[in-house]
Amino acid sequence: MERRIERNSWKRNAHDALFARLEVPFYSVTWRLDVTDAVAYAKRTGVSFYATMMWATMKALNGIEAFRYELRGDDVYLLDHRNPSYTYPWDDELFGICGVEWIDGESPAGFAARCRTAEAQNASPIPTAEADEAGHDVYLSSMPWLDYTHIAQEFPLDSTDSTPRILWGRFTTDGDGRQTLSYTVQVNHRLIDGIHLARLNEGLCGAIHALEEF
Repeated sequence: MERRIERNSWKRNAHDALFARLEVPFYSVTWRLDVTDAVAYAKRTGVSFYATMMWATMKALNGIEAFRYELRGDDVYLLDHRNPSYTYPWDDELFGICGVEWIDGESPAGFAARCRTAEAQNASPIPTAEADEAGHDVYLSSMPWLDYTHIAQEFPLDSTDSTPRILWGRFTTDGDGRQTLSYTVQVNHRLIDGIHLARLNEGLCGAIHALEEF
């Protein structure tokens, strides 16, 4: 479900107009995220750490209205939810791209099982342009080989591009036994401000801590 926003009553209208003047209104932020409970959950249940992180990310992101805005030409829509479109190992150091529907309230294990099924049914590693544009997606990926400090992600030179791009690196263990990793979010400033990234971080921490319940 979705609904079109009336621009005249939309509180972000002036801010949208400000950043719409830019050819590249996108920005990216990286921070350290404590994933100790996510690592423990993955070890305890056998659900992959990657699927666990995707579940936590989508749960947190879909709880924030700003991340569910979508620009279409001059119109703005509020989506009921976004779906994950993610990379996964394909063959001979190549990656595939797979997408699944987000189901609110689903367990991490249930989500991971549906991801495995979707990957097994993928006939091609890369979706067609039509398929890629059909869903209201969040692009998710990881770089599990590196604990990076900075990364620049690819994006089209289209100021209406509304797709959040999220990536995380290899987790490391500190002297207190806590696991942390670099977590990067790239968004369109027409729709999302720094306070929304802070709320995403809060939601992520809450979702990761809630894994103790599963």
